[in-house]
Amino acid sequence: MTDPVEVRVGLENWSLAFVGPDSAELSRIPAQWWPIARSTDPANRCRSAAALWNRGLLDLLPRFTEALRTRFVDVQAAITDDCPVLVYVGRADDGGSVGWVGYDPRSFGEPPPFWDSFPEPLRVFLREVHAGFVSGDRLSYGPVRPRHMETLADLSDWPEGIDGWEADIESTRLLQISSDGGLLSYCLTPDLRPGQVALVYEGLVGAKDFGSELDELLTSRLRHP
Repeated sequence: MTDPVEVRVGLENWSLAFVGPDSAELSRIPAQWWPIARSTDPANRCRSAAALWNRGLLDLLPRFTEALRTRFVDVQAAITDDCPVLVYVGRADDGGSVGWVGYDPRSFGEPPPFWDSFPEPLRVFLREVHAGFVSGDRLSYGPVRPRHMETLADLSDWPEGIDGWEADIESTRLLQISSDGGLLSYCLTPDLRPGQVALVYEGLVGAKDFGSELDELLTSRLRHP
């Protein structure tokens, strides 16, 4: 298996207990992940993991889809936060490694606010592939766990609306589904057309194409591990 130290690049603050072929935790992971946990070949594990992804989402992410095929060097099953996950290891532009964590789809729980505003490929992904696919601080570089999706108002401890908010879309109607690890929030809202995402930076809100922006967010992690 890939060196655990290398796997943890970008995931330094995570507690990851890896699940191998002889692990007592094997029964906890989804049955469709068993070929990954039982395989001794990293390339085979990568192919098996990529095959889990729904075509609808992959079609929205051409650059990341290519990276998933050519730049990922390992995928391993693990347990973190008492939840089964797959840990993906990609090769970054600087030659190092960067990791993502994809959560067990069975951990989806209740649909987040504004669920009907989610693009259908993302709904399928969260329910059937990974109920969250993130790196870094658990809230960035990919769609976060549905249980962690909150409106900007709630995240700012202003549940009735952020004081002094001047954007056309209310802070109570902007659901953060990811971030760039800094000040840029990626939000879904019923106040935009289907297929759009709101990029929010220091109170400024811009409507962008959902697929293009998610593709850029995911691939940016490979440029900036």
